[in-house]
Amino acid sequence: MRYIFTALLFWCITANSASAQQIPEKLVTGTYAQTPLTQVLQAWQAQQNVAFYYNPEWTDTVQVAASFTNEPLPQALEQLLKNSGLEFILYDEGSVVILPSRTKLAQQKAKEEAAKAVARKIKVTGTIKDAKTNEAIAGASILLEGTQNGTLSDANGRFSLTIPAGESNLIITYLGYEKDIRNVYSQKDVDLPIGIFTTSEQLKEVKIFGDRAPDQNIESVQSGITKMDIAGFKKIPAFLGEVDVIKGIKLLPGVSSIGEAATGFNVRGGSVDQNLVLLDDAPIFNSSHLFGFFSVFNPNAVSDVTLYRGGIPAQYGGRISSVLDVKQKEGNYKKFAGNGGIGVVSSRMALEGPIIKDKTSFVVAGRASYSDWLLGYMPNISLRNSTASFYDLSAKLTHKINDKNKLSISGYRSRDEFGLAGDTLYNWTSTTGTIKYSRYFTDNLVMDLSGVYSNYDLHYLNQEENNASDYSNGIEYKNIKADFLYTREKHQVNFGASSIKYSFRPGEIKPNSGESQIQPLALPQEQSVETALYLNDEFAISPKVTLMVGLRYSLFANIGAGDVYTYAPDEPKKERTITDTTTYTSGEIIKTYQGLEPRFSLKYSLDDQSSVKLGYNRNRQYVHLISNTASVSPIDIWKTSNTHIAPQIGDQVSLGYFRNFSNNNFETSIEGYYKHISNILDYKDGANLFLNETLEADLLPGKGKAYGLEVALNKKSGIVSGWMSYTYARTMISVNGNAPSEKINDGNYYPASFDKPHTFNFVGSYQVRKRIVWSANFTYSTGRAITAPTSYYIIDGHFVPNYGERNQYRIPDYHRLDLSLAIYTNYKRDKKWEGNWNISVYNVYSRKNPYSVFFKHSYGSPARMQKLSVVGVPLPSVSYDFRF
Repeated sequence: MRYIFTALLFWCITANSASAQQIPEKLVTGTYAQTPLTQVLQAWQAQQNVAFYYNPEWTDTVQVAASFTNEPLPQALEQLLKNSGLEFILYDEGSVVILPSRTKLAQQKAKEEAAKAVARKIKVTGTIKDAKTNEAIAGASILLEGTQNGTLSDANGRFSLTIPAGESNLIITYLGYEKDIRNVYSQKDVDLPIGIFTTSEQLKEVKIFGDRAPDQNIESVQSGITKMDIAGFKKIPAFLGEVDVIKGIKLLPGVSSIGEAATGFNVRGGSVDQNLVLLDDAPIFNSSHLFGFFSVFNPNAVSDVTLYRGGIPAQYGGRISSVLDVKQKEGNYKKFAGNGGIGVVSSRMALEGPIIKDKTSFVVAGRASYSDWLLGYMPNISLRNSTASFYDLSAKLTHKINDKNKLSISGYRSRDEFGLAGDTLYNWTSTTGTIKYSRYFTDNLVMDLSGVYSNYDLHYLNQEENNASDYSNGIEYKNIKADFLYTREKHQVNFGASSIKYSFRPGEIKPNSGESQIQPLALPQEQSVETALYLNDEFAISPKVTLMVGLRYSLFANIGAGDVYTYAPDEPKKERTITDTTTYTSGEIIKTYQGLEPRFSLKYSLDDQSSVKLGYNRNRQYVHLISNTASVSPIDIWKTSNTHIAPQIGDQVSLGYFRNFSNNNFETSIEGYYKHISNILDYKDGANLFLNETLEADLLPGKGKAYGLEVALNKKSGIVSGWMSYTYARTMISVNGNAPSEKINDGNYYPASFDKPHTFNFVGSYQVRKRIVWSANFTYSTGRAITAPTSYYIIDGHFVPNYGERNQYRIPDYHRLDLSLAIYTNYKRDKKWEGNWNISVYNVYSRKNPYSVFFKHSYGSPARMQKLSVVGVPLPSVSYDFRF
């Protein structure tokens, strides 16, 4: 009852405080040394005829020390309660209330509120944008200061992060941009638009991250992933003044090519067609201009590039080696701007700006070459008498319907022409288009609905009088897909579905003059449909362990119209006779394949500076590039899986150790991998791949194994920066059919044509002065495998080589040094014009690296190896890049 009365008295303090000061004076005498307060109050209550009201929970632990001689009661109470955290109220002449002081109550209340705030969580959402252009930035890192709690912005720049209520700091980082720290003080959910500025140092350092945040190579769960901003490519010495995405990719660990003028690239022992190359979600079926001298990507139109060579998320499918995901930039939402470059063989230009300020933007970019003069300096006589040119155009329109809805449309078109020695003309075109609608249902759930189109078309014109003809082939791709991203605390879930329609044009030839002896022939077109469902979840099991698990289900159908041949079963494949033909009508299912594609990645943090990652991927590939040349050429054809050609299946396991030093300025890693490939295709000796109606009779399925080790060191910033890597990689193939003609090398494993065991790459940059930077790159690799003649015989005076086992010899090793000097103007945020010069020399010490070899016989002498070098001389260049 006393406690209730105390509470009532507490609420009546203000009303009765005036009368409380009029009580009669009571005098206190006594000495106390560490005496319990309750004991003193009880004694005074008896002596002074005063009732003390208090809560024992407030007084039981309080001890007092004081001495009084005829001290008035108010003064005695004041001295007694000093430093006790308690105070008193003289309610009336016979009543005193003891209670916590107002200061202590306020402190306690604040403490309780703070505890509640810490326990309560709020959600911070927002959009990361370029502060100048208002363009959304994908892949920016948002980290809660002092914790490991963070996230990355999605493709639309959006992010969502759960943090404690109250006051917190968010750290925003992105390659090429200044670090931004945002203070958040809120007791409820908040949405933050965040604009970040490009750093004035972005052109002075070579920067290459495993992800966007400074320590994401340690913290990200995926191994074998590299993200590069276009600024990272600009510090690699340019080939003839052209910043090249593909050439930059080839300098990364685990990536190689067979040599100069080689289309495409090889990743972890995979062939060129086993890489999925995407431009705004649209596949590029030939990623090079001029037979590999330039990539199809205009650097002025590209925002960032991601290469997945291991740990491929489930949202990607259709290839078994890697995914190269290239994103085109969005236009400037605030003002008109432009950038471009002028080089010795090509020039480029990009314009961007708002259509409706802060709501609708556009960007258009173009590039064209004038490279015929260059071929005159090539050592090969056929190249010197040839002509070459290319152009590409790209555009992107982005409209923000409102805060929850966004629409973007992008397109790309390129054309190459190459005239070989005056009588043969190649021309090929690539066309893509993507329309994407993004919808934010909630801060946790985002949908991207996309329609994608891609078409690759080749024409080969033979201008010889008797053989004048036009040959063509190609592939068309149509895709509709829905991708969803759901985020919640410790989980990031991607799920979705897609349906792809392929149309294959395997080849057609027709005469193009009245004197031509070529007979028209058109192979029937082929159709296929690939449908997939996927689910991918990345979540933290504990502060040290993060797991990404994914499952993809794919269903592939080869559909009519078409004919399927049945061969005599006991005959060698090349000599099989056709015993029956089954005809399928349009849309009728000819053959189906299906299967699950599980993936997982596991990251274990050893400490703040190191981690170990384990990954496994299964991928199915239903389309095949058929070629019997070491390098991809434009006349190679894309072929569907069908009754006689099964899909390739790749299973890869990887294990890596990652370690950072010096506040994440130095990154080191070592990764090992093993890959098994089923149904890999090779061709029979003497195979005919040109306009072959029974092409499957010349193709042999086999199995492959690829394994290797990748070691990398990266210094990300400073006066001296760059990276180096060493890769040991082997790719072995076994073709062991039932008949002797269906075996290669007696069924034993043999190296693939792109097998190059040792590769070393170095890229370095030295900042001489504030605006002067030297850069260099050096590359070395083992020569690729070839098939060489071991003997020869003579028929009517002609030497006929007799070749040994396939790919048992190698061309000489490859090595090359490039140098460049970059001179930059002063960089300011408000500068209207920025320009820089780049002076570079490709192949500084004139290495005549062999692209291929051939063997020439002289009568009475053994065959002698002759080397074909595409670029055997130093190639200097000067380019000027500008921005306004």
